Amino acid sequence: MPASPPTTPVDVAILGGGPAGCSAASWLAQLGLSALLVEREPQLCAALHGLSFRQDWVLGQPAAALAELAQHYAGQVERTAGITLRLGTRAESARHAGGAWTLQLATGEHVQARALLVATGLRLLRPARYFALPHRRVLDATSLTAQRDHLPPGRVLLLGAGDNAAENALHLAERGFDVTVWARGAWRAQAHLVARAEAHPRIQRRLATPLPDALRPDDRGVDVGEERFDVVAALLGFEPEPSAFALLSEHDRPHAFVAGDASGRWHPCVQTALADGVQAAKLIEQALRPEAAAAAPQRFNNRQVIHLQGLRFKANLGILDFERSGPQPIQVDAEINLGALPIVARDADIGRVLDYRRVRAAIIDECTTEHTDLVEALVGKLCNRLMSLPGVVGVRVKLTKLEIFPDCEVAVSAETGRW
Repeated sequence: MPASPPTTPVDVAILGGGPAGCSAASWLAQLGLSALLVEREPQLCAALHGLSFRQDWVLGQPAAALAELAQHYAGQVERTAGITLRLGTRAESARHAGGAWTLQLATGEHVQARALLVATGLRLLRPARYFALPHRRVLDATSLTAQRDHLPPGRVLLLGAGDNAAENALHLAERGFDVTVWARGAWRAQAHLVARAEAHPRIQRRLATPLPDALRPDDRGVDVGEERFDVVAALLGFEPEPSAFALLSEHDRPHAFVAGDASGRWHPCVQTALADGVQAAKLIEQALRPEAAAAAPQRFNNRQVIHLQGLRFKANLGILDFERSGPQPIQVDAEINLGALPIVARDADIGRVLDYRRVRAAIIDECTTEHTDLVEALVGKLCNRLMSLPGVVGVRVKLTKLEIFPDCEVAVSAETGRW
């Protein structure tokens, strides 16, 4: 009879060994809770090790490469007592029973934990219409970063207008490239990057323009409509890496937490991931030690939720011929979970809350800037957009097509984040 697989008991199992997972593990150990950190790559902070260019947005580390910071983060975690590492493997299943989580790793090992933390980070948005057939002249953010110092100067198209697009546009323009920045909306980059990009003679802007339907690459370049570029890079942002969430989809998720970029709460950044790891560790401590939480002074209101109901407008949505000919009427209902917020002392201070006008504007912008074929896809885009707003920990969205059938309305709803 085969021996049973080994079982490792810990207080907290952490899926993902990036900055958020490492930060949470370090704080949990300092709080006296044992943590097992599972990372599918053979090293911690693996996504940062290939980023050797110098950056200035990590406070206290000017001109440091993210690869260097990754070594510092990993080194501290590896030296911290109370943290067990499982590198080069992944969780293949997770179930909650009897007050504990049981995970099965790809190695066959079982892990039993009182709490589970998902810190799996992000993956790049790679639309199928651009990346269905891989081609060396069509790049994503990772491949552009790795190749940009070795590309021969030419004409490059950047799809997107966030920090990544602005920074890459400036870097390539300084190397002699003629750069076109093409985005469906306005700039979303930092003001100082935008100012420099708009002043650079080699950077052309094509903003508030629907993105191209397709790219046609060959060995010498990429055709985009009637134009020709040497290289095209799609820098369209990120989405939470879904593998760990798939393990939890059939559970109520008791004592399950999310930290870092996987939460979608904040702008993807090393520093926000580190901070979110600390916050997750404190929330886990409160969950596992309720007596300590009960003794602490109550400084927070109960969960606050913004409700937008019956928001009606016309959106570019649908696959039928008449739906492609013009905008169609829809209704969006949304709930925005802000979690437990500090008690508001000054009612008139709008800076202390999430302005619901911003929520409304984000919904309308996401639905009207470009055409989306499927309701399901648009609902997913709405969830990601609303989760990116500051302070948001959970989103529920319902999108109703008002005139698709004469005898009924059709709606699709989705829920993401923490509720």
